[in-house]
Amino acid sequence: MNNTPKTSKKTIMIIITIIVVALIAYFYYEGSVPTTNSSLETSIANNEAQAVGVRVLTLLKQIKSLTIDSGLFVDPSYLTLRDYSVQIPPENVGRSNPFAPLSGMQSAATTTTKTGGARR
Repeated sequence: MNNTPKTSKKTIMIIITIIVVALIAYFYYEGSVPTTNSSLETSIANNEAQAVGVRVLTLLKQIKSLTIDSGLFVDPSYLTLRDYSVQIPPENVGRSNPFAPLSGMQSAATTTTKTGGARR
């Protein structure tokens, strides 16, 4: 009779372990299963693409209907404007790779110290 409580505790622990493992597997695989129909997703994507296309065409029509009033260029206020821009002289271009070592110079990693070892 002494053996019966140990066996029932052991059986209960095994059952609880199996239940926990089953719950973990259920929640793990439930998240990876797609919940929507792929044809539904395709139809939604097509509708969104059509809506974007309609919006682009609407904006294109608005742009084409724009007109510029050229009367601005004959306005006396516009004609009194003067250009005070300054010509910028061309500058010399630097090295193609500014991080490349200069020719004729040693880098700090390859110079030697008085003891003969390489510095880093």
